[in-house]
Order: sequence, then structure tokens, then C-alpha cells
Amino acid sequence: MAPRNQSGGLLRYVVIGGVLSIGILLFLLDVVAKLHSSSETSMSQPHLAGAPVLAAPGVSPQSPSLRRAAKLREMITIDEILGSEWSGMKNSGEDRTSGPFPNLGGSVSKVKFTYPEIIPEVDLKTYPPVESLLDIIHRWNPDESDNIPNPFHEKLQMFNYSDLEQRKMAEKYRNAELPFKIFGIPEIENVVEKWNDEYLEKKLHSPAVNFKVEKSTDNHFMYNVRRNYKGNLGEWQPPTKDAKGMDFNEWVEKAHKGDTEGIDPDEPHFYLTTGVQAGRLVAANKRLKQFISSDLGVFSTTKNNFFITAVDANKGIQCRFGMKGVIAEAHYDGGRNMVAMLKGAKRYILTPPSECKKLSLIKDKQHPSYRHSVTDWSNPEEASEDGFHDAMAIDTILHEGEVLYIPSYWIHYIASLDYSIQCNSRSGSPPNQEGGDHIHKCMSGPNSEKDIKVVKRYMSRERKSFADSAAKS
Repeated sequence: MAPRNQSGGLLRYVVIGGVLSIGILLFLLDVVAKLHSSSETSMSQPHLAGAPVLAAPGVSPQSPSLRRAAKLREMITIDEILGSEWSGMKNSGEDRTSGPFPNLGGSVSKVKFTYPEIIPEVDLKTYPPVESLLDIIHRWNPDESDNIPNPFHEKLQMFNYSDLEQRKMAEKYRNAELPFKIFGIPEIENVVEKWNDEYLEKKLHSPAVNFKVEKSTDNHFMYNVRRNYKGNLGEWQPPTKDAKGMDFNEWVEKAHKGDTEGIDPDEPHFYLTTGVQAGRLVAANKRLKQFISSDLGVFSTTKNNFFITAVDANKGIQCRFGMKGVIAEAHYDGGRNMVAMLKGAKRYILTPPSECKKLSLIKDKQHPSYRHSVTDWSNPEEASEDGFHDAMAIDTILHEGEVLYIPSYWIHYIASLDYSIQCNSRSGSPPNQEGGDHIHKCMSGPNSEKDIKVVKRYMSRERKSFADSAAKS
């Protein structure tokens, strides 16, 4: 048996060793907890001068270029980013913030964005959170592309396509025919990186590609089919002209100049359009293949996917190259519409089909601008006179790398905030024809006195614009 004092010393060593072991264990647990907490914090709050992070939908840089820009910026806290404005948002539910996005160009590069919390299940009673269309255009006049509300509060649901759970949520919204946005799409991000001016100049001037440039006397572009109109809506003069002979290099020079020097709404604007017909999306013949369908495989698929839900009804791919300030007048399309923003940013004002009667859409099918609104949305007085205070809508900004889902028959009004490229593809109406009944009721019947009045007012405005432009030149 060990002497009493020897056993007591041994006991002390055992106790000390146990205490040290427990201390080390607690220390390690604390380190792990802090690392975990740090990881969660970095995934829920933007650290890079307001730069977006991956965890929160819609708060992630939507392209590798955005990520690189974010990494180059000094790390500061979210309170320093937003100051007193942030303290008011912390408890409002709009606590996920991103931006600014310095590589987008223009005023949107300085804007901070807040995003709503994810709603996993569709709630038709509360989503989307629409408001008065008149309030929207009063708050931010569409002609004032630089006057973006800051911070800009996004209200559409936003999902990370690379997260399978969030993709399933997005599918629920798509199947319910409700608008939403997605990001984190590798193929779209690759196109954002790939489609620089040099690449586009080479591809757009290849024999397999056709494009055209339209000119407007101001920043408003009304879609129209070149045909004679003999209806009772009055004489119709095409609101835009073909800028014959203008190539991509000349167009993009004007677009860059608009970004750097600015351009007034009443100055001439130019709009470049191109695309791929449905029959040539997956052409085997190399002479018929186009870079648009090759690069945008998510749209030129031979099998139904998240973006194209009915391949047989695919309308092809349409691409729009917009200068700063260019506005595409409000209209609806009869197909599920996926819109990919590949450069810059655009503003979309969306209104449900139920609001059709309040938006002054041309309902004469023989008219060159059938299903388009002739109310000037950038003129609040005219919009108020036409009943826009009763119309409900939702406002959103689509960044490069993001995709917006516009449900079939939803009316949309589009404003380019800088040099932008957007390509979209439509793939047939929804199985249950959601929204179709509202549109049918709205667009049926003979032209009313109001229909005739607003179209004639529009043409009077266009003739004056043409005359003023001719006088300036």
C-alpha cells in the first residue's frame, strides 16, 4: 500500500488533470460554437460593404463578377452600411439586405436592397403583396431611371436555384401561376460572364444571326406589327422606325454613352432585338445554329425542365438589348414567361390579369399594337385620369444573373436602368388557363368610346413627338 501522503499527492494530480481536461474540452467546445456562430452570421448578414451573401435568397451575388467585386471591398458591419435606416428595418421582417452592386453601372449600382423572408408554401390570399399602381409610379416615375428609391424594398419571393429545397418552393409558385425571381443558375451565370461586347460583336455579325435596331423619338417603345389598320380606333402611324444600317458596334457605343453621359427621356433612343425561332433552337445543321440557343441551353431544351414546362409550345428565345431609359410599353403574353437578365438591370412593374380593364389595353386584334397599353405610365396625371389608382401592381428590379417568372397573361411594363441585355422564352399557357378568363372578358367586345379616345390621344402625342424630333434635326 502506498504511503498516505504519496496517495494524497497522486489524488491531487488526478484532480488537476481532470480539471485541465474539462477546461480544454470546454475551450474546444467554445471555439466550435464560435466558429458555427460566425458561419451562421456570415450566411445571414452581408459583411462586404452590403455585398450579398449566399445563404439568403436574392442576397447572393448573381454572377462570378459580382462575387469578385464584393470580395474586393472593405469589410464593415451592417449597421455601418445602412446607418439609422437599418435600425428601423431590424424589427420589420425586412432584415436581409444586399448591395450596392458596383459593377451594374448607373444609379442602380449605388442602391441597397431589402428582401422579404422566404414563404415556403404558396398563400394566394397574401401573395403577391400588390399596391396601387398609381402609388408606384408616383413614388418612382418610370422616365426617371436614376431616381431609384434607396433602399429599394423587393417584395417578390426570391429563391436560390442551386438549393434543391428552394427550387422546389419556386416550382410551387410557378405551378400556382405567381411571379417570383430565382438566382444561382450556373448556366445563366456563365452567359453573364461570356457575353461581353467583343463576343457579342463577333456573334451578332455572323451569317446565322439576324438582328434589328429600332429608333424612337423618345425613350418609349410601343410594339407594333407593320400592317395597315382600317379599324375605328383612328389613323395609326408606326411609333418606331427601323434604324437601317446600324450595326452592333454603333448601337453599343450609343448605349455606353447613355450610361456615362446620361440621356434625356425626350432624346432619340435605340433598341436592339434578336432571337432564335422555335424551330431552330436545337438545329443540328451548324449553319443554322445560333450562339443564343447554344449558350442558353436552359431555354433551348428538348425535354421539359424548370424553365420550359412545355417544349412543344416553346416560342423560341427573344433577346432585348436596351439603352438606359428605354421603356417597353405595358402588355401581356399568352405563355409562361421566363426572363433572364444577362447584363445590367431592368425595372418590371407587374399587374395581375384581373387588372386588365383598368390599363387601357388595345383590344382590337387587327390593330398593329394589339394587347398593349396606350396610357403613358410616366405621366401620373394621365394615368390617374385613366383609372390607375384602382389598378394593383408590384414593382421589382431584375439584376444580371437573375431570372424573373412572369405568369401567363400578367401585364408587364419594362424600363431599362442602364445598358441591359435580357433574353426570355415562353412555353405555352398553364394547364388550367389561370388568368385567361380575366383577359378574355377584358379584351372581348367592340371598342368603347373610352378605347377610341385613349388611342387617339396616344397617336396625337406620337405625332407631336415626331414633329418635335423633325424640328430638332
